[in-house]
Amino acid sequence: MPFLRITTHMRGQIAAFLRRQGNDHQRGRGRFNYLVSQEKNRSGTDRTVTDRVLASRLISLLARNARVLTAAGLVAKLATVAVAIVLARGLGEREFGRYVVAVAFASLLGVLVEIGTGGYLVREGARKPELLGRTTGLVLVLRAALGLAAVVVALFLPPLLGYERKTSVAIALFTAAAALRALGATFLSTLQALERLGDVAGVQAQQALLGACAAAGVIALGGGLIAVSWVAVGVAAATVPWSWRRLKAAGPGAIEFRVSGLRNALPVVASFSSVVLFSTAITYLDSLLVQAFKGDEVTGLYGAAYRILLALYFIPAVYSTALIRSMSRLAQTDRDILSWLHSRVVCHLTVAALPLAVFGFVGSRGLLDTLYGEPYGDAATALALLLASLVFTFPAWIASPTAFALGAERRIAAIVAASLALNVGANILAIPSWGIEGAAAANLATEALTVVLLLVLLRREGVKLNWTAAVGKPLTAIAPAAVIVVVLAGVPLEIRLTIGAVVYIAGLLLLRTFDAHDYAFLRTLGGFSERRVRLGIDP
Repeated sequence: MPFLRITTHMRGQIAAFLRRQGNDHQRGRGRFNYLVSQEKNRSGTDRTVTDRVLASRLISLLARNARVLTAAGLVAKLATVAVAIVLARGLGEREFGRYVVAVAFASLLGVLVEIGTGGYLVREGARKPELLGRTTGLVLVLRAALGLAAVVVALFLPPLLGYERKTSVAIALFTAAAALRALGATFLSTLQALERLGDVAGVQAQQALLGACAAAGVIALGGGLIAVSWVAVGVAAATVPWSWRRLKAAGPGAIEFRVSGLRNALPVVASFSSVVLFSTAITYLDSLLVQAFKGDEVTGLYGAAYRILLALYFIPAVYSTALIRSMSRLAQTDRDILSWLHSRVVCHLTVAALPLAVFGFVGSRGLLDTLYGEPYGDAATALALLLASLVFTFPAWIASPTAFALGAERRIAAIVAASLALNVGANILAIPSWGIEGAAAANLATEALTVVLLLVLLRREGVKLNWTAAVGKPLTAIAPAAVIVVVLAGVPLEIRLTIGAVVYIAGLLLLRTFDAHDYAFLRTLGGFSERRVRLGIDP
């Protein structure tokens, strides 16, 4: 589609309106409501021109949200990695393996507390903001009741499954921490529904730093796994009043504790919960299976590698969190713009994932040795396979919320259930023979299946991916860079990576992978003033 110039008059109208509506974002309505109600309903406005305005302002909104989330998300993930490093070095491989198992078990039980209510709260808050207080109260009641049930299960189930006493106690404590975090996260989900992403990101970063400092302090004082578990409970307990005070400061109105709408909400929540349960099982079940087949020490190696993977998830999480509210609105108003936005974000995430995958095959051992110490370098092959899975995982992070926005929760649940079945079967077959490398390969196959099925679902819903722009061009650009990094095996790794990065960036630019919207996104993300440019939807 050819570029269309937005007239000076129209630019002036947009700028003047946004100045008048500058407080909309803070009141929770956001600028997106303006885009839909003002531009699409403007009588006599050409549809193509309207699409350009919507596209340009959506990219600007995404960049502003992403700028806030990136800074805070980076702080939170660095704190998470720091905790993993301190615990891996301070506890030792075997004790760290118990920690990995306890966290994995508690995370699975924690899903039963959250049961997908976070996604339900954000989506319903975006669609029905006048009922946000009632929806928040409903979610709090559900999570409080389920949290108590999860703690009871955590107290009795691990000993029945044969876990050691120390591991069982840690599981119970981490489950209690997960239940408390779920209560605090309810207030953050309400802030997200109000599009107060700066508040959400700030609280999450502060809490992550507090948890990291507390865990490091315990290890420095000679504490072990149980002491670390108690610290996790204390930090989680502090998140409840912490998050509530931030929500109260935003002034969204009173929270209404009513259960009258529970019957209508449960089917939708159940659809969300099944997806969250299956996806969390995919994330943590492999660690439990590694422990069952190979023991605590090998689980510690795999857990160390997997913590790096989890830290990198903050990249797609920024996009997903920044866009979920706008996508929920676009799904109801304009599938064409939704398709375009989905393709651009998939392109961004593919561009980010490919070099990480290449790095995994040449730099995994050095990274593990540097972060955790020399014994953990034995997980290098597993880490390489886990990083390769990012090529599929990153696009799935935006495909999934797009499908949620379309109201396809039940079909997403079926997709994730199929992926979980593959993951469990592949792990049971692969781990006894190939150990943690087999677990990592099973994860890679699972992520590939998931993203393929999600993209098929979106296509059937009318959201079509521009494969050439979103995937083809980044793959073409990374190919020569990957060859250079592999062929120059005798050259120091830092030099190879630098040359590969230069070749990759040059390839992206020569192929015109990015359009005017992407450059506007980067300028806004970097805090630079935006220039008005000619804008087009087709890359």
